[in-house]
Amino acid sequence: MREPAAGARAMCVWLGTLASYRPGFVGELVLRYRTTAQVLARPPEDIVAFAARRRRVVRPPAGDRAVSRAAGEAESDAGQFAAVLRDGPAACLRRAERRPPGDLVVAWSEALYPDQLRDLRDPPLCLFVRGGADREKVAARMSAIVDAPVVSVVGTRAPSSYGEEMARSISRGLARAGVIVASGLAMGIDAVAQEAAVDAEALLDPATVAVLGCGADVVYPRCNARLYARVAATGLVLSEFAWGVPARAWRFPARNRVIAALARAVVLVEGAERSGARITVGHGVDAGREILCVPGEAGRRLSQAPNRLLGHGAQVCESAVDVLDAIKYSARPPGVEGGEDPAGESPVVVLDHGGAAIRDVLGALDEAAFTIDQLAARCGLTVAKTASAVSDLEVEGLARRMEGGRYRLMRR
Repeated sequence: MREPAAGARAMCVWLGTLASYRPGFVGELVLRYRTTAQVLARPPEDIVAFAARRRRVVRPPAGDRAVSRAAGEAESDAGQFAAVLRDGPAACLRRAERRPPGDLVVAWSEALYPDQLRDLRDPPLCLFVRGGADREKVAARMSAIVDAPVVSVVGTRAPSSYGEEMARSISRGLARAGVIVASGLAMGIDAVAQEAAVDAEALLDPATVAVLGCGADVVYPRCNARLYARVAATGLVLSEFAWGVPARAWRFPARNRVIAALARAVVLVEGAERSGARITVGHGVDAGREILCVPGEAGRRLSQAPNRLLGHGAQVCESAVDVLDAIKYSARPPGVEGGEDPAGESPVVVLDHGGAAIRDVLGALDEAAFTIDQLAARCGLTVAKTASAVSDLEVEGLARRMEGGRYRLMRR
């Protein structure tokens, strides 16, 4: 195989597809050739020779079913790797681009590639993206995540009701303030956060980006099939792994670094000390992102990671406003109009979303300060609906959390 004239896009897609089947492959190449640009400048036969020298052989002990299954997966990946290696850049690019109209491949060498991912030591050399009815729509949404603020909201796959409420409230508030919510479309906090962003009256298109640990056209986990379809239609599904690549254990820590690097801030809602969400936070620290944690009840397993991180300097996150402050971002949410009164009075704010829930909560806070639970009981609302209404009011500068968890109406 000899393709000295292979273009940058073809090399990116070829190497990115190879990396879909061998963990750390791009990092190894960058270590060998010093920079990503130098890797892309190598002729394909150099890459083939390098891959041959770094070949890995997995020989599991006989009789261990789990290890044997992992070895079978590794053997399958090795076969796919060898086939892509033989194909070379041009053939790999042609195959990657033979897709439905809503699918797009974005190379590291192109303007649509998010600059924030270049902070990584081993950035994905291409992104496989799905979202919208045609490639123009997908390209427009990719352009948005290059230019607009992105915040990652992550947490446990088995959250408490408190964790779900906080993830929903924070994500909805962020989407309404013009921030794109990123997560991994996993069960639990990821799914709650991304569904809240999809449901919100978001300021931006896309409202959310799902980063997968498998191909962007692979629905995993299957229980999130409905949410996957909604995100693919109204947001972005993104992966560094090639079309059709199945979920594997090693691919999820890899995708976590992309979730972290895409964002200006990473918000951890709930999680044990040793969890995938905690890994995402670690990648966020390495990439220099703002880290915020929702404080949890002392002694609970799901509070271990956020509370420990808060003790080590992470910022407290009790609402979307805390995130907006951390990333130094201010936007005019939909439904808010106003201007300063010459006498210095509060801006006139008109709310046209949230309906009766916001009116009831506003009325209660006009009398006194209350906790979320007290407001829910006083207004006859669910805790989740009350938390969402309070989050909206915080984003709009009408309410603020006080010590002890009570909220009060802002009077300027």
